[in-house]
Amino acid sequence: MSRSEEAVDGPTEEASASLVEIEPGIAVLFGDDQIADFDVVPFEMMNSQARQRLTDQLAVATGIGNVAAQAAQGMQNAQGLVRLTPKTLKDLKTLKPMRSAGENLGALVDSNSTIRSFIRWEPATAAQSAQILSSLGPAATLLALQVQMASMSQRLDENIQVTRDVLMALHQDQWARLQGLHETTLRAVREARAAGVVNDHVYSPISTREPDLRSQRLLFTEFVDDHVKALDTDIKGRRAYIQKHAERIIADAHGMLMAEGSWHRAQVLRAAHILRDEANAAENEGLLAQLVAETKREHTRSMDKLADLLGRLETHSRLTAELPGEWTLPFISKRQSDRDTAVMAMSLAEHVAALRNRVHTRPAELDPAVEVFEEGSPQDILRILRWILPGEGPLLALADVNLDRRGTADAYLGVTPKRFFISTHNAVRKEGVIEHDFALTDVRYVRFRERGKQTPEIEIITKDENIKLTFSPWAASGTGLEAAQRVGNLLAAAMNLPESERRTDPLLNTDVLPEGRPSNVISAPQAEMTD
Repeated sequence: MSRSEEAVDGPTEEASASLVEIEPGIAVLFGDDQIADFDVVPFEMMNSQARQRLTDQLAVATGIGNVAAQAAQGMQNAQGLVRLTPKTLKDLKTLKPMRSAGENLGALVDSNSTIRSFIRWEPATAAQSAQILSSLGPAATLLALQVQMASMSQRLDENIQVTRDVLMALHQDQWARLQGLHETTLRAVREARAAGVVNDHVYSPISTREPDLRSQRLLFTEFVDDHVKALDTDIKGRRAYIQKHAERIIADAHGMLMAEGSWHRAQVLRAAHILRDEANAAENEGLLAQLVAETKREHTRSMDKLADLLGRLETHSRLTAELPGEWTLPFISKRQSDRDTAVMAMSLAEHVAALRNRVHTRPAELDPAVEVFEEGSPQDILRILRWILPGEGPLLALADVNLDRRGTADAYLGVTPKRFFISTHNAVRKEGVIEHDFALTDVRYVRFRERGKQTPEIEIITKDENIKLTFSPWAASGTGLEAAQRVGNLLAAAMNLPESERRTDPLLNTDVLPEGRPSNVISAPQAEMTD
């Protein structure tokens, strides 16, 4: 039923359109009605025959053309591609879609947030995506090309203008060429969309810039690779490198973003230009498929690399901003702090995430459920731990303890869903590092002792170490003792002994121990017996 046929006083559960995801984040919209709720990218830069062929094969491959229940005229008409927002993709990982008659349904609302229509929703799985692409045959190349067209950016975000200024200052010799390639490829995209095809007039200016496109991309990719390698060291080495080269990292990352974007647009335009040569379609089929696949693969790898570098820069800059004795960076016109570096890195990272159709995420603020402190967890420590917490997941518990190793040292004990860590106060507060962390799967035994008037003690036996920690006198009774016991219970809940570490010995009767209790005693490996 079309939207014009719906009852005004309430929604219908019959879908007026269908959205079929053909790869994560990209879906094809089927139906005649214009859906205002979606930003639809029409199939463009291909002639009418190629567009119709792709539409027909998509309808069959996705099952839309074979759905007998579709009474509406034109339900099998593919309008174009819809890029799902990063928020939608995130929600789909944790929320379940509404279902009716075995179908996933999405609701469409009016300006008053009243549900007026439903759209059938088919999320992609790896198997479904592969099956659709396989069913399309040669048309899969057309679809892959259209997906890449939909992902091409129109311009650099104005929010990263400040990083562009850094790039211009540090790479004056390359700036004119970078900007020229950027504007040339954007203009070609605009012309191709206006013409509906990539003809010789559109592509000729691009084809003459191929050497420049490749040289700029290689140049800035090498710059970024050098930074990535330099940051692949310990925390102190990374911080020293960022302190010295933060400005250069920002400039090179922005330069790579521009060079990569220009190269990517040029490759997609080239593929669309080859696609127009229908007279030689058969011999161009393999070339076109290789070009599209290779462009997507290389572009994805480059953007992942860029996102990784910017993520490291932002993380370490924000960490250093929380440490005492904030250091400054020698920027061009003024001395900017690492807080400014973090903001610039975040702006670039958000732009890269948008181009990859992902959400730019940062570690959540820490709020441990169990706190073993005389007066609550110090907020400055939680802010530092936010950026150095080992592994993924929230901080479940944080305790102020004494580390008994060749003299007592004040330390922090933290527990996450998969790991626990121990680090001295100075290491966390002054250096922003966690000295020791362990997988919970390595915990073999945990013993908590109250010890009367003495301070409580906790022993943690891991696969390779024996750790003894004590608490301060305030934890010997009352709420302090209860919190300390809770940490002990939390770690004890992780105790395990893998089968590979269990031992038996013929001298020990392992069937039944005194009082009829099953045995879990571990003994040494069996030794050879000789006369």
